[in-house]
Amino acid sequence: MINGDRQEQIAALEKVVGALLAGRTHSEAHLTEMVEQYRRAAAPDATDEDVAALVRRLTERLSIDVEQGVAIVGDDFKPWLQDKKRQMNWSRWLNFKQWMLNDGRPPRVIDKMDDLTDEILDFAGDPTAAGPWARRGLVIGEVQSGKTSTYLALFNKAVDAGYRLIIVLAGNTESLRQQTQERVDEGLIGRDTSLSVARPGIPAQTRYIGVGALDSRLANAQGMTTVIQDFRTSSLAASNITVGTDSAEPYVFVVKKNKAVLEALTEWLGRQRKVGGKLPLPLLLLDDESDYASVNTREDHNPTTINSGIRGILDLFSRSSYVAFTATPFANIFIDHEVENDLFPRHYIYGLESPSNYVGSQATFGSLEEPSDAMLVELDDAEEFTPLGHRVHWNIGEVPESLREAIRTFFVANAVRDLRGQREPRSMLVNVSRFKRVQSQVFDAVQDEVSTLRNEIEAHAAQYRMGHPNRTLDIVKETFERRYPDITETWGEVLDVLAAAAADIRVQLFNSDKDRALGEEDEHWDRPQRMIAVGGDVLSRGLTLQGLTVSYFYRRVVASDTLMQMARWFGYRDGYKDICRVWIDKASASDYRHVADSVEELRRDLRLMLRQKLTPEDFGIAVKKHPGALLITAKNKMKAAETRSKTISLAGKRIETTKLDPDERVISGNWSAFQRLGDAIAASTATRNVTGRWPRWTGVPKRVIADFLSQYQAHPSDAIFSASALSSFARHATAPEFQTWDVVVVNGSGEQAPEEFAGEKFHPPMRKMDRGADKELRVSGASSRLAGSTDVTVLLSKDDVKAAVADAPADRKSKNYPETIYYSRLPRPAVLLYPLLPTDDSKLPQGIDGDRIIVAVKLAIPGRAGDPKDSRGDVEYVINTVAQRKWFIEIDESEIADEVDD
Repeated sequence: MINGDRQEQIAALEKVVGALLAGRTHSEAHLTEMVEQYRRAAAPDATDEDVAALVRRLTERLSIDVEQGVAIVGDDFKPWLQDKKRQMNWSRWLNFKQWMLNDGRPPRVIDKMDDLTDEILDFAGDPTAAGPWARRGLVIGEVQSGKTSTYLALFNKAVDAGYRLIIVLAGNTESLRQQTQERVDEGLIGRDTSLSVARPGIPAQTRYIGVGALDSRLANAQGMTTVIQDFRTSSLAASNITVGTDSAEPYVFVVKKNKAVLEALTEWLGRQRKVGGKLPLPLLLLDDESDYASVNTREDHNPTTINSGIRGILDLFSRSSYVAFTATPFANIFIDHEVENDLFPRHYIYGLESPSNYVGSQATFGSLEEPSDAMLVELDDAEEFTPLGHRVHWNIGEVPESLREAIRTFFVANAVRDLRGQREPRSMLVNVSRFKRVQSQVFDAVQDEVSTLRNEIEAHAAQYRMGHPNRTLDIVKETFERRYPDITETWGEVLDVLAAAAADIRVQLFNSDKDRALGEEDEHWDRPQRMIAVGGDVLSRGLTLQGLTVSYFYRRVVASDTLMQMARWFGYRDGYKDICRVWIDKASASDYRHVADSVEELRRDLRLMLRQKLTPEDFGIAVKKHPGALLITAKNKMKAAETRSKTISLAGKRIETTKLDPDERVISGNWSAFQRLGDAIAASTATRNVTGRWPRWTGVPKRVIADFLSQYQAHPSDAIFSASALSSFARHATAPEFQTWDVVVVNGSGEQAPEEFAGEKFHPPMRKMDRGADKELRVSGASSRLAGSTDVTVLLSKDDVKAAVADAPADRKSKNYPETIYYSRLPRPAVLLYPLLPTDDSKLPQGIDGDRIIVAVKLAIPGRAGDPKDSRGDVEYVINTVAQRKWFIEIDESEIADEVDD
């Protein structure tokens, strides 16, 4: 382990060399030369091994890169920044840039940030332009990918350009608001606002931090909120400050999305304007996590309180720019673009790309085509502890072994990070319930486990090193060897520092009660350096758990935006990614792959629309017609009425039944429907295609397909296959190429006894199946994929396959192409039938005969995804409240609102 003095010397050496090399990339040889040049002065006690590790870290950091983002803009956009850029004084931006470089941010990433924030500022509008004008935009990032750094860069440039009032809507919790205020203090205001207001016995102080510590002359922004205090009209600062129309310094508010706060801010701003007039200061209002609470979920004439509050603030200004930031933008796109003063991003939508060192869904779970489980630990023993369907009065069962193992792993991970000389905070997440009462029980149980384990380590680690037996430390050693078999640190090294590493681990409970106390009592959110955070929804939206290394997640979440936001383990894990572990059940891991795939499809749509010169309104149409949008967000964000029609487009999308109904009657009925389809094909004018590896028929009349789809039953939770929407689509299609279909029967390896379809023999494919959270049968284990990524190519010629690959986007993150690249080449729609037999190692519900064939279905609809002008693949669904309750189980606030951490 690196001792404290040596560790500080190495940190100083890294800062010196990093600052000297900032802004450029360098060879490893040059890096080594620079480190050696300053080694004697900055780190005389550093060993050769320390220096080698430092060179590796700097090399990795300087090689981190990021692709440029992509934007689509409205027809009325007029660029202004380029013409004025040379005449502007960019002192704040340059200071912010230098602060980030000094902080060790990758130079290439900062260069790209410079470019993309120029673009966003250009889209946001010229603050010096005469009013009135109002801009609405949306910036899409990824969960915990550095959106805050991006908008802090934007703020500094915006102030340099002439914006004089900055409002940040920082989520709906005080803990998140405080976290955001701290970041704004560092990156824009330059002072620690927690010290700026006098409190009983504590005089006001000025302490420069962040950009202010670098240049205190620029720390002159007027902070209207502080780390410990949201905006209040009764506060001394609010009542004594008048917003000057010609102010040289900006006014900065960081506020919650809270009714009282927004009303107070609106009232105060209203007092600043002349009677009957509007405030002339140019306003930049940034809505962080903009899909949460900001979207109107009621009828347009009676908007929700938060939505109305945001609109009201914007309406007070003659010149305003609203910038929505989110990683899950679907609710924002559901906003009605025809409502003039609502928040639809009519002027621009900008998709950020993440740096190459970002650990997101792809790195954690892999993709549908290439599932990965290197960071994952399958969670299969938590159901008795906190069942997925538990209610508010549940009493937790015995702590499962999986949670004990996760806690042990966190202890070990702390020791490993200490051995690596890493001094940054580190944390563990436990999220198994949305109810405060249950969370409190889990907190107590985790606290007991931590205390017991720490006491055992402190009491026996020294004797254990000398050969004295101890069962607890035997189990810790087994955990180390099982979870970290490939790291360079040895068990002996870990054991030497384990007691010290565990000494300061603390357990904290995060729920709405705690969060409310932060706001009401002006408390500062105290975060231990080594923390196990237990909580629910308060932890699940925007809050960053620093150094998150171990996550334990067992939740039932259907709304996809909620699911993605709960993934606090996404982010940057430089220097310790190899020891990060996520305990999660197989079904949830599969859900993450599906959601990430849906989000990536939308990003591809955005890139396609840029090439086609389409607008945000076109993108809005495409998102609303995206099949994933049926489950992508909470039901109320789609303005659920008793009955509502929704049109989606299946063109170019992956549509397959990965969730199958285990009911014996459904299995039997689907087998009968499969056989009737074969009989109907045999009796029709369809042509048997003799080429290819699977039986295929072309020219199958659409009525035959419609009859089959009306008889086939998927699991009730499969929204796409529910009701009669698909059969109606097939029956009433009018496009010439949709009058006949192709049908393919996927053939197995030949190990099973043959079956017959339309006079042709086939062998049922074998697939592993298991039981999901909704008691459904899930296909193909970890991937939960029905079809292989190239199955649809049986419908294409070799030339078409080559052409599709040649047209595939060059910026794909996976080494394999997504199957959706082939859909635009399909001559007709097709049904691929998968008559499956479960493998011997499948986990089937009781009562299911393992020898029964279970029919699964894939649809392949021609077209290019994201083309709003192509309506051939449009399908209309009627969503009533029964269907919504079935699909949106997680969002049901009526009966338990007081108990949920909202």
